[in-house]
Amino acid sequence: MKISVVTETFHPFRGGSAKRYREVFKRVAARGHDVTIYTARLWADCPTEEDIDGIHVVRTPKVLRGFITKEGFRDVNKVLEFSAWALKRLVKDESPDVIEANHCPIFPALASRVAGSARGRPLCVTFHECWHNHWYWYVPSRFYAPLGMVLEKLTAWAPDCVVSVSELTADRLATHLGMKRDRIRVIPNGVDLERIGEVEAERNGKEIVYVGRLNFHKKLDWLIQAYERVRNEAKGARLTIVGEGPAREMCEGLVRRAGVDGIEFTGAVDDAELYRLLKQARVYVLPSIREGQSITTLEAMAAGTPQVVVEADGNGAAELVRAGMTGIVARPSPDAIAEGITRIIDDDELWHEFHSHSLSFVRRYTWNAASAQYLQVYSDLLSS
Repeated sequence: MKISVVTETFHPFRGGSAKRYREVFKRVAARGHDVTIYTARLWADCPTEEDIDGIHVVRTPKVLRGFITKEGFRDVNKVLEFSAWALKRLVKDESPDVIEANHCPIFPALASRVAGSARGRPLCVTFHECWHNHWYWYVPSRFYAPLGMVLEKLTAWAPDCVVSVSELTADRLATHLGMKRDRIRVIPNGVDLERIGEVEAERNGKEIVYVGRLNFHKKLDWLIQAYERVRNEAKGARLTIVGEGPAREMCEGLVRRAGVDGIEFTGAVDDAELYRLLKQARVYVLPSIREGQSITTLEAMAAGTPQVVVEADGNGAAELVRAGMTGIVARPSPDAIAEGITRIIDDDELWHEFHSHSLSFVRRYTWNAASAQYLQVYSDLLSS
Protein backbone atom coordinates (compact mmCIF):
# COMPACT_ATOMS: atom_id res chain seq x y z
CA MET A 1 0.00 0.00 0.00
CA LYS A 2 0.92 3.63 -0.51
CA ILE A 3 -0.15 5.57 2.59
CA SER A 4 -0.12 9.36 3.01
CA VAL A 5 -0.27 10.64 6.59
CA VAL A 6 -1.17 14.22 7.54
CA THR A 7 -0.18 15.26 11.04
CA GLU A 8 0.67 18.69 12.42
CA THR A 9 3.73 17.55 14.40
CA PHE A 10 6.31 14.82 13.91
CA HIS A 11 9.88 14.05 14.94
CA PRO A 12 11.88 15.90 16.26
CA PHE A 13 8.83 17.36 18.05
CA ARG A 14 8.13 15.38 21.23
CA GLY A 15 4.48 14.66 21.86
CA GLY A 16 2.12 11.72 22.13
CA SER A 17 0.66 11.74 18.61
CA ALA A 18 4.11 12.34 17.06
CA LYS A 19 5.51 9.34 18.91
CA ARG A 20 2.53 7.15 18.05
CA TYR A 21 2.77 7.86 14.33
CA ARG A 22 6.55 7.30 14.28
CA GLU A 23 6.34 3.99 16.15
CA VAL A 24 3.38 2.71 14.13
CA PHE A 25 4.48 3.76 10.67
CA LYS A 26 8.12 2.76 10.93
CA ARG A 27 6.76 -0.75 11.49
CA VAL A 28 4.30 -0.37 8.62
CA ALA A 29 7.18 0.76 6.38
CA ALA A 30 9.30 -2.19 7.55
CA ARG A 31 6.55 -4.49 6.23
CA GLY A 32 7.15 -3.10 2.73
CA HIS A 33 4.52 -0.37 2.54
CA ASP A 34 5.23 3.11 1.16
CA VAL A 35 4.59 5.75 3.87
CA THR A 36 4.82 9.52 3.41
CA ILE A 37 4.16 11.86 6.32
CA TYR A 38 3.20 15.49 5.65
CA THR A 39 3.90 17.71 8.63
CA ALA A 40 4.67 21.27 9.71
CA ARG A 41 8.27 22.52 9.67
CA LEU A 42 8.61 24.05 13.13
CA TRP A 43 12.34 24.81 13.14
CA ALA A 44 14.72 26.08 10.45
CA ASP A 45 17.22 23.25 10.98
CA CYS A 46 14.60 20.65 10.00
CA PRO A 47 14.97 19.65 6.33
CA THR A 48 11.95 19.95 4.07
CA GLU A 49 12.33 16.29 3.11
CA GLU A 50 14.09 13.36 4.76
CA ASP A 51 13.69 9.68 5.52
CA ILE A 52 13.21 8.66 9.16
CA ASP A 53 12.99 4.97 10.05
CA GLY A 54 11.91 4.12 6.52
CA ILE A 55 9.22 6.85 6.50
CA HIS A 56 9.46 9.62 3.91
CA VAL A 57 8.86 12.88 5.80
CA VAL A 58 7.79 16.01 3.90
CA ARG A 59 7.63 19.33 5.76
CA THR A 60 6.30 22.73 4.77
CA PRO A 61 8.89 24.77 2.81
CA LYS A 62 8.16 27.69 5.10
CA VAL A 63 9.18 27.49 8.75
CA LEU A 64 5.91 27.90 10.67
CA ARG A 65 7.32 29.71 13.68
CA GLY A 66 4.72 30.22 16.36
CA PHE A 67 2.61 27.30 15.12
CA ILE A 68 2.43 26.32 18.78
CA THR A 69 2.03 29.45 20.88
CA LYS A 70 3.77 30.20 24.19
CA GLU A 71 0.55 29.19 25.95
CA GLY A 72 0.52 25.81 24.18
CA PHE A 73 -2.34 26.56 21.78
CA ARG A 74 -2.24 26.39 17.98
CA ASP A 75 -2.06 29.59 15.96
CA VAL A 76 -5.16 29.39 13.75
CA ASN A 77 -3.54 31.24 10.86
CA LYS A 78 -0.55 28.88 10.88
CA VAL A 79 -2.85 25.86 11.08
CA LEU A 80 -4.81 27.09 8.06
CA GLU A 81 -1.54 27.69 6.20
CA PHE A 82 -0.39 24.16 6.95
CA SER A 83 -3.77 22.72 5.97
CA ALA A 84 -3.76 24.51 2.61
CA TRP A 85 -0.23 23.25 1.92
CA ALA A 86 -1.15 19.68 2.88
CA LEU A 87 -4.22 19.77 0.61
CA LYS A 88 -2.13 20.99 -2.30
CA ARG A 89 0.52 18.30 -1.77
CA LEU A 90 -2.02 15.50 -1.42
CA VAL A 91 -3.72 16.49 -4.67
CA LYS A 92 -0.46 17.17 -6.52
CA ASP A 93 1.64 14.19 -5.45
CA GLU A 94 1.30 10.63 -6.66
CA SER A 95 -2.06 9.41 -5.48
CA PRO A 96 -1.95 7.25 -2.32
CA ASP A 97 -4.13 4.23 -1.71
CA VAL A 98 -5.18 5.53 1.70
CA ILE A 99 -4.98 8.90 3.48
CA GLU A 100 -4.48 8.90 7.25
CA ALA A 101 -4.95 12.12 9.24
CA ASN A 102 -4.50 13.23 12.84
CA HIS A 103 -7.77 14.73 14.09
CA CYS A 104 -5.93 17.60 15.83
CA PRO A 105 -6.09 20.50 15.10
CA ILE A 106 -9.17 19.77 12.92
CA PHE A 107 -8.42 21.78 9.76
CA PRO A 108 -5.73 19.40 8.37
CA ALA A 109 -8.17 16.50 8.75
CA LEU A 110 -10.83 18.46 6.85
CA ALA A 111 -8.27 19.31 4.15
CA SER A 112 -7.45 15.59 3.92
CA ARG A 113 -11.17 14.89 3.37
CA VAL A 114 -11.22 17.30 0.43
CA ALA A 115 -8.09 15.72 -1.04
CA GLY A 116 -9.46 12.22 -0.55
CA SER A 117 -12.68 13.12 -2.30
CA ALA A 118 -10.81 14.78 -5.17
CA ARG A 119 -8.64 11.69 -5.62
CA GLY A 120 -11.33 9.14 -4.87
CA ARG A 121 -9.30 7.78 -1.96
CA PRO A 122 -10.54 6.68 1.48
CA LEU A 123 -9.70 8.72 4.57
CA CYS A 124 -8.99 7.36 8.03
CA VAL A 125 -8.80 9.85 10.92
CA THR A 126 -7.23 8.99 14.27
CA PHE A 127 -8.84 10.64 17.29
CA HIS A 128 -6.62 10.91 20.34
CA GLU A 129 -9.30 12.76 22.30
CA CYS A 130 -12.83 14.09 22.08
CA TRP A 131 -12.93 17.57 23.57
CA HIS A 132 -16.64 18.45 23.33
CA ASN A 133 -17.28 20.92 26.19
CA HIS A 134 -13.58 20.87 27.11
CA TRP A 135 -13.20 23.52 24.43
CA TYR A 136 -14.34 26.05 27.04
CA TRP A 137 -11.38 25.10 29.25
CA TYR A 138 -8.56 25.43 26.77
CA VAL A 139 -9.20 27.96 24.01
CA PRO A 140 -7.59 31.37 24.54
CA SER A 141 -11.03 33.02 24.22
CA ARG A 142 -14.41 31.49 25.10
CA PHE A 143 -15.63 33.00 21.82
CA TYR A 144 -13.87 30.16 19.96
CA ALA A 145 -15.36 27.30 22.00
CA PRO A 146 -18.74 26.92 20.16
CA LEU A 147 -16.93 27.10 16.82
CA GLY A 148 -14.46 24.46 17.96
CA MET A 149 -17.31 22.18 19.04
CA VAL A 150 -19.02 22.52 15.66
CA LEU A 151 -15.81 21.86 13.74
CA GLU A 152 -14.99 18.86 15.92
CA LYS A 153 -18.38 17.37 15.12
CA LEU A 154 -17.81 18.04 11.42
CA THR A 155 -14.42 16.31 11.62
CA ALA A 156 -16.05 13.28 13.22
CA TRP A 157 -18.24 12.83 10.13
CA ALA A 158 -15.52 13.51 7.56
CA PRO A 159 -13.60 10.20 7.53
CA ASP A 160 -14.53 6.88 5.95
CA CYS A 161 -13.13 5.19 9.04
CA VAL A 162 -12.36 6.45 12.54
CA VAL A 163 -9.59 5.15 14.78
CA SER A 164 -9.72 5.92 18.50
CA VAL A 165 -6.74 5.47 20.82
CA SER A 166 -8.90 4.23 23.71
CA GLU A 167 -12.33 2.92 24.62
CA LEU A 168 -12.89 6.11 26.61
CA THR A 169 -12.33 8.32 23.57
CA ALA A 170 -14.50 6.01 21.45
CA ASP A 171 -17.34 6.29 23.96
CA ARG A 172 -17.03 10.08 24.03
CA LEU A 173 -17.10 10.24 20.23
CA ALA A 174 -20.32 8.22 20.23
CA THR A 175 -21.93 10.05 23.14
CA HIS A 176 -20.97 13.65 22.40
CA LEU A 177 -20.55 13.70 18.62
CA GLY A 178 -23.26 11.22 17.67
CA MET A 179 -20.87 8.86 15.91
CA LYS A 180 -22.07 5.28 15.47
CA ARG A 181 -19.96 3.03 17.68
CA ASP A 182 -19.52 0.45 14.93
CA ARG A 183 -17.74 3.08 12.80
CA ILE A 184 -14.96 3.33 15.37
CA ARG A 185 -11.95 1.03 15.55
CA VAL A 186 -10.04 1.22 18.83
CA ILE A 187 -6.27 0.91 18.36
CA PRO A 188 -4.52 1.60 21.67
CA ASN A 189 -1.10 3.13 22.08
CA GLY A 190 1.83 0.84 22.66
CA VAL A 191 5.27 0.43 24.13
CA ASP A 192 8.50 -1.17 22.98
CA LEU A 193 8.72 -3.88 25.64
CA GLU A 194 12.02 -5.27 24.40
CA ARG A 195 13.76 -1.91 24.36
CA ILE A 196 12.50 -0.93 27.81
CA GLY A 197 13.51 -4.35 29.15
CA GLU A 198 17.10 -3.82 28.03
CA VAL A 199 17.53 -0.68 30.15
CA GLU A 200 18.97 -1.18 33.63
CA ALA A 201 18.51 1.13 36.62
CA GLU A 202 18.74 0.92 40.39
CA ARG A 203 15.40 1.60 42.03
CA ASN A 204 15.28 4.61 44.38
CA GLY A 205 12.76 4.10 47.16
CA LYS A 206 11.76 7.77 47.35
CA GLU A 207 12.09 8.96 43.75
CA ILE A 208 9.00 10.48 42.10
CA VAL A 209 8.96 11.07 38.34
CA TYR A 210 6.72 12.90 35.88
CA VAL A 211 7.19 12.40 32.13
CA GLY A 212 5.41 14.35 29.38
CA ARG A 213 4.85 17.68 27.71
CA LEU A 214 4.86 20.56 30.19
CA ASN A 215 1.43 21.82 29.19
CA PHE A 216 -0.97 23.65 31.48
CA HIS A 217 -3.64 20.94 31.43
CA LYS A 218 -1.06 18.49 32.82
CA LYS A 219 -1.56 20.30 36.17
CA LEU A 220 2.10 20.24 37.21
CA ASP A 221 1.28 22.93 39.77
CA TRP A 222 -0.74 20.26 41.60
CA LEU A 223 2.22 17.89 41.48
CA ILE A 224 4.62 20.49 42.86
CA GLN A 225 2.20 21.32 45.69
CA ALA A 226 1.70 17.60 46.37
CA TYR A 227 5.45 17.09 46.48
CA GLU A 228 5.76 19.79 49.17
CA ARG A 229 3.37 17.75 51.34
CA VAL A 230 5.18 14.48 50.57
CA ARG A 231 8.54 15.98 51.57
CA ASN A 232 7.15 16.70 55.02
CA GLU A 233 6.34 13.01 55.54
CA ALA A 234 8.95 11.18 53.42
CA LYS A 235 12.32 12.72 54.16
CA GLY A 236 14.71 12.37 51.24
CA ALA A 237 11.99 12.22 48.60
CA ARG A 238 12.90 13.73 45.25
CA LEU A 239 10.88 14.77 42.20
CA THR A 240 12.17 14.59 38.61
CA ILE A 241 10.14 16.39 35.95
CA VAL A 242 10.99 15.17 32.45
CA GLY A 243 9.95 17.07 29.33
CA GLU A 244 9.59 20.49 27.77
CA GLY A 245 6.62 22.72 27.09
CA PRO A 246 4.95 26.09 27.60
CA ALA A 247 4.27 25.54 31.32
CA ARG A 248 7.94 25.08 32.28
CA GLU A 249 8.52 28.72 33.21
CA MET A 250 5.40 28.73 35.38
CA CYS A 251 6.49 25.53 37.13
CA GLU A 252 10.02 26.74 37.80
CA GLY A 253 8.63 30.00 39.18
CA LEU A 254 6.31 28.06 41.48
CA VAL A 255 9.26 26.03 42.80
CA ARG A 256 11.33 29.17 43.43
CA ARG A 257 8.51 30.93 45.27
CA ALA A 258 7.78 27.86 47.39
CA GLY A 259 11.45 27.50 48.26
CA VAL A 260 11.22 23.72 48.02
CA ASP A 261 14.30 21.70 47.14
CA GLY A 262 14.74 18.24 45.64
CA ILE A 263 13.02 19.04 42.31
CA GLU A 264 14.92 18.61 39.04
CA PHE A 265 13.75 19.70 35.59
CA THR A 266 15.63 17.57 33.05
CA GLY A 267 14.12 18.97 29.87
CA ALA A 268 13.67 16.54 26.98
CA VAL A 269 15.67 13.31 27.13
CA ASP A 270 16.20 10.45 24.70
CA ASP A 271 14.25 7.22 25.07
CA ALA A 272 17.05 5.31 26.81
CA GLU A 273 17.36 7.97 29.52
CA LEU A 274 13.57 8.21 29.79
CA TYR A 275 13.28 4.49 30.46
CA ARG A 276 16.15 4.64 32.97
CA LEU A 277 14.42 7.42 34.90
CA LEU A 278 11.14 5.49 34.91
CA LYS A 279 12.85 2.33 36.16
CA GLN A 280 14.73 4.27 38.80
CA ALA A 281 11.61 5.85 40.29
CA ARG A 282 9.45 4.49 43.09
CA VAL A 283 6.34 6.12 41.63
CA TYR A 284 5.30 7.81 38.39
CA VAL A 285 2.78 10.65 38.69
CA LEU A 286 0.58 12.08 35.93
CA PRO A 287 -1.65 14.82 37.38
CA SER A 288 -3.11 15.62 33.94
CA ILE A 289 -6.87 16.15 33.72
CA ARG A 290 -7.05 15.35 29.99
CA GLU A 291 -5.45 12.36 28.27
CA GLY A 292 -6.72 10.34 25.34
CA GLN A 293 -4.84 7.40 26.77
CA SER A 294 -1.21 8.31 27.78
CA ILE A 295 1.83 6.62 26.27
CA THR A 296 3.99 7.58 29.25
CA THR A 297 1.62 5.78 31.63
CA LEU A 298 2.08 2.62 29.55
CA GLU A 299 5.85 3.16 29.57
CA ALA A 300 5.77 3.49 33.36
CA MET A 301 3.90 0.18 33.51
CA ALA A 302 6.51 -1.43 31.26
CA ALA A 303 9.19 -0.14 33.63
CA GLY A 304 7.34 -1.77 36.53
CA THR A 305 6.75 1.59 38.21
CA PRO A 306 3.40 2.10 40.01
CA GLN A 307 1.42 5.15 38.95
CA VAL A 308 -0.66 7.92 40.48
CA VAL A 309 -3.11 9.54 38.06
CA VAL A 310 -6.18 11.69 38.64
CA GLU A 311 -9.89 11.10 38.14
CA ALA A 312 -11.26 13.55 35.57
CA ASP A 313 -13.83 13.51 32.79
CA GLY A 314 -12.06 12.49 29.60
CA ASN A 315 -8.87 11.22 31.27
CA GLY A 316 -7.86 7.97 29.59
CA ALA A 317 -4.88 7.49 31.91
CA ALA A 318 -7.29 6.86 34.79
CA GLU A 319 -9.09 4.28 32.64
CA LEU A 320 -5.77 2.46 32.06
CA VAL A 321 -4.64 2.43 35.68
CA ARG A 322 -8.03 1.34 36.96
CA ALA A 323 -8.32 -1.47 34.40
CA GLY A 324 -4.86 -2.82 35.15
CA MET A 325 -4.92 -2.24 38.93
CA THR A 326 -1.45 -0.78 38.46
CA GLY A 327 -1.61 2.27 40.72
CA ILE A 328 -3.82 4.81 42.43
CA VAL A 329 -6.51 6.95 40.77
CA ALA A 330 -6.62 10.04 42.98
CA ARG A 331 -9.13 12.85 43.26
CA PRO A 332 -8.01 15.91 41.26
CA SER A 333 -6.30 17.87 44.04
CA PRO A 334 -2.77 18.30 45.45
CA ASP A 335 -3.77 16.70 48.77
CA ALA A 336 -5.19 13.58 47.12
CA ILE A 337 -2.17 13.25 44.81
CA ALA A 338 0.17 13.60 47.80
CA GLU A 339 -1.78 10.93 49.68
CA GLY A 340 -1.45 8.53 46.73
CA ILE A 341 2.28 9.13 46.40
CA THR A 342 2.86 8.64 50.12
CA ARG A 343 0.91 5.37 50.15
CA ILE A 344 3.05 3.92 47.37
CA ILE A 345 6.30 5.11 48.96
CA ASP A 346 5.43 3.78 52.43
CA ASP A 347 3.68 0.50 51.63
CA ASP A 348 6.08 -2.12 50.21
CA GLU A 349 3.37 -4.76 49.82
CA LEU A 350 1.19 -2.36 47.84
CA TRP A 351 4.17 -1.28 45.73
CA HIS A 352 5.01 -4.86 44.76
CA GLU A 353 1.36 -5.58 43.95
CA PHE A 354 1.18 -2.58 41.58
CA HIS A 355 4.62 -3.44 40.16
CA SER A 356 3.54 -6.99 39.30
CA HIS A 357 0.19 -5.93 37.83
CA SER A 358 1.92 -3.27 35.70
CA LEU A 359 4.35 -5.72 34.09
CA SER A 360 1.55 -8.19 33.39
CA PHE A 361 -1.10 -5.73 32.15
CA VAL A 362 1.15 -3.78 29.74
CA ARG A 363 2.05 -6.85 27.68
CA ARG A 364 -1.11 -6.39 25.60
CA TYR A 365 -0.01 -2.89 24.50
CA THR A 366 2.68 -3.06 21.82
CA TRP A 367 3.50 -0.95 18.78
CA ASN A 368 3.74 -4.14 16.71
CA ALA A 369 0.10 -4.90 17.49
CA ALA A 370 -0.96 -1.31 16.76
CA SER A 371 0.76 -1.28 13.36
CA ALA A 372 -0.87 -4.58 12.39
CA GLN A 373 -4.28 -3.22 13.39
CA TYR A 374 -3.79 -0.08 11.27
CA LEU A 375 -2.92 -2.22 8.25
CA GLN A 376 -6.08 -4.26 8.81
CA VAL A 377 -8.15 -1.06 8.95
CA TYR A 378 -6.66 0.17 5.66
CA SER A 379 -7.13 -3.24 4.01
CA ASP A 380 -10.77 -3.25 5.07
CA LEU A 381 -11.22 0.27 3.66
CA LEU A 382 -9.79 -0.70 0.30
CA SER A 383 -11.87 -3.87 0.04
CA SER A 384 -15.18 -2.25 1.00
